[in-house]
Amino acid sequence: MENERVPVELDPEVALGLLDRAEFGRVAFLADDTPTIRPLNHVLLDGRIILYTRHTSALGRAVRRRAGLQVAYQVDEIEPRTRLGWSVLVTGTATDVSREPHATQIGLQVQSWMKHPLDMVIAIEPQTITGLRLTVGK
Repeated sequence: MENERVPVELDPEVALGLLDRAEFGRVAFLADDTPTIRPLNHVLLDGRIILYTRHTSALGRAVRRRAGLQVAYQVDEIEPRTRLGWSVLVTGTATDVSREPHATQIGLQVQSWMKHPLDMVIAIEPQTITGLRLTVGK
Protein backbone atom coordinates (compact mmCIF):
# COMPACT_ATOMS: atom_id res chain seq x y z
CA MET A 1 0.00 0.00 0.00
CA GLU A 2 1.28 3.47 -0.94
CA ASN A 3 2.13 5.89 1.89
CA GLU A 4 -0.59 8.46 2.46
CA ARG A 5 0.05 12.21 2.72
CA VAL A 6 -1.00 13.45 6.14
CA PRO A 7 -1.54 17.14 7.06
CA VAL A 8 0.02 18.13 10.40
CA GLU A 9 -0.93 21.46 11.99
CA LEU A 10 1.98 23.79 12.65
CA ASP A 11 2.59 25.89 15.73
CA PRO A 12 2.21 29.61 14.81
CA GLU A 13 5.90 30.31 15.58
CA VAL A 14 6.99 27.46 13.28
CA ALA A 15 4.60 28.73 10.60
CA LEU A 16 6.11 32.24 10.83
CA GLY A 17 9.58 30.75 10.55
CA LEU A 18 8.60 29.07 7.28
CA LEU A 19 7.04 32.31 6.02
CA ASP A 20 10.25 34.15 6.90
CA ARG A 21 12.36 31.88 4.69
CA ALA A 22 9.97 32.02 1.71
CA GLU A 23 10.57 34.42 -1.17
CA PHE A 24 7.01 35.33 -2.04
CA GLY A 25 3.37 34.70 -1.23
CA ARG A 26 -0.11 35.75 -2.27
CA VAL A 27 -2.19 38.47 -0.67
CA ALA A 28 -5.99 38.24 -0.81
CA PHE A 29 -8.18 41.30 -0.24
CA LEU A 30 -11.29 43.09 -1.48
CA ALA A 31 -10.65 45.64 -4.21
CA ASP A 32 -13.78 47.58 -5.19
CA ASP A 33 -15.87 44.81 -3.54
CA THR A 34 -14.21 42.17 -5.75
CA PRO A 35 -12.11 39.35 -4.24
CA THR A 36 -8.56 39.91 -5.48
CA ILE A 37 -5.36 37.87 -5.10
CA ARG A 38 -1.91 39.15 -6.01
CA PRO A 39 1.54 37.51 -5.77
CA LEU A 40 4.06 39.64 -3.87
CA ASN A 41 7.51 39.35 -2.38
CA HIS A 42 7.81 40.03 1.32
CA VAL A 43 10.06 40.18 4.35
CA LEU A 44 9.13 39.45 7.95
CA LEU A 45 10.21 42.27 10.25
CA ASP A 46 9.32 42.68 13.93
CA GLY A 47 6.42 40.24 13.55
CA ARG A 48 4.91 42.10 10.59
CA ILE A 49 4.83 41.02 6.95
CA ILE A 50 6.32 43.85 4.89
CA LEU A 51 5.32 44.33 1.24
CA TYR A 52 6.76 46.87 -1.18
CA THR A 53 4.46 47.84 -4.05
CA ARG A 54 3.14 50.77 -6.04
CA HIS A 55 0.53 53.13 -4.62
CA THR A 56 -1.36 52.70 -7.93
CA SER A 57 -1.55 48.89 -7.60
CA ALA A 58 -4.86 47.25 -6.65
CA LEU A 59 -3.53 46.54 -3.15
CA GLY A 60 -2.11 50.05 -2.79
CA ARG A 61 -5.43 51.63 -3.74
CA ALA A 62 -7.39 49.31 -1.42
CA VAL A 63 -5.13 50.06 1.56
CA ARG A 64 -5.35 53.81 0.95
CA ARG A 65 -9.15 53.63 0.73
CA ARG A 66 -9.65 51.58 3.88
CA ALA A 67 -7.40 51.95 6.92
CA GLY A 68 -6.79 48.56 8.53
CA LEU A 69 -7.84 46.62 5.42
CA GLN A 70 -8.51 42.96 6.25
CA VAL A 71 -6.25 40.68 4.21
CA ALA A 72 -5.06 37.09 4.03
CA TYR A 73 -1.48 36.23 3.10
CA GLN A 74 -0.57 32.71 2.02
CA VAL A 75 2.84 31.20 1.46
CA ASP A 76 3.55 27.60 0.56
CA GLU A 77 6.20 25.26 -0.69
CA ILE A 78 4.94 22.01 -2.22
CA GLU A 79 7.29 19.62 -4.01
CA PRO A 80 5.54 18.78 -7.32
CA ARG A 81 6.60 15.13 -7.57
CA THR A 82 5.87 13.99 -4.01
CA ARG A 83 3.29 16.67 -3.20
CA LEU A 84 4.89 17.04 0.22
CA GLY A 85 5.62 20.41 1.79
CA TRP A 86 3.90 23.08 3.80
CA SER A 87 1.41 25.94 3.62
CA VAL A 88 1.03 28.97 5.90
CA LEU A 89 -1.95 31.31 6.06
CA VAL A 90 -1.89 34.63 7.93
CA THR A 91 -4.93 36.83 8.35
CA GLY A 92 -4.58 40.38 9.57
CA THR A 93 -4.77 44.05 8.75
CA ALA A 94 -2.79 45.86 6.07
CA THR A 95 -1.63 49.42 6.63
CA ASP A 96 0.36 51.93 4.61
CA VAL A 97 3.54 52.49 6.63
CA SER A 98 5.34 54.50 3.95
CA ARG A 99 5.63 57.49 6.30
CA GLU A 100 7.19 55.54 9.17
CA PRO A 101 10.86 56.29 9.86
CA HIS A 102 13.14 54.27 7.55
CA ALA A 103 10.18 52.98 5.51
CA THR A 104 12.05 53.23 2.21
CA GLN A 105 15.03 51.29 3.60
CA ILE A 106 12.62 48.68 4.98
CA GLY A 107 10.85 48.44 1.62
CA LEU A 108 14.16 47.96 -0.17
CA GLN A 109 14.72 44.78 1.88
CA VAL A 110 11.89 43.24 -0.15
CA GLN A 111 13.45 41.74 -3.30
CA SER A 112 10.58 42.38 -5.70
CA TRP A 113 10.23 40.28 -8.84
CA MET A 114 8.50 43.25 -10.49
CA LYS A 115 10.63 45.71 -12.42
CA HIS A 116 8.34 48.70 -11.77
CA PRO A 117 9.33 51.61 -9.54
CA LEU A 118 7.94 50.88 -6.07
CA ASP A 119 6.79 53.65 -3.75
CA MET A 120 4.51 52.18 -1.08
CA VAL A 121 5.44 50.09 1.95
CA ILE A 122 2.58 48.04 3.40
CA ALA A 123 2.71 46.16 6.69
CA ILE A 124 0.42 43.26 7.51
CA GLU A 125 -0.14 42.95 11.24
CA PRO A 126 -0.99 39.25 11.83
CA GLN A 127 -4.12 38.39 13.78
CA THR A 128 -4.17 34.64 13.12
CA ILE A 129 -1.36 32.40 11.90
CA THR A 130 -2.08 28.85 10.80
CA GLY A 131 -0.04 26.33 8.92
CA LEU A 132 0.02 22.76 7.69
CA ARG A 133 2.91 20.48 6.84
CA LEU A 134 2.12 17.64 4.43
CA THR A 135 4.04 14.57 5.55
CA VAL A 136 3.99 10.87 4.76
CA GLY A 137 1.91 8.71 7.08
CA LYS A 138 2.14 4.96 7.37
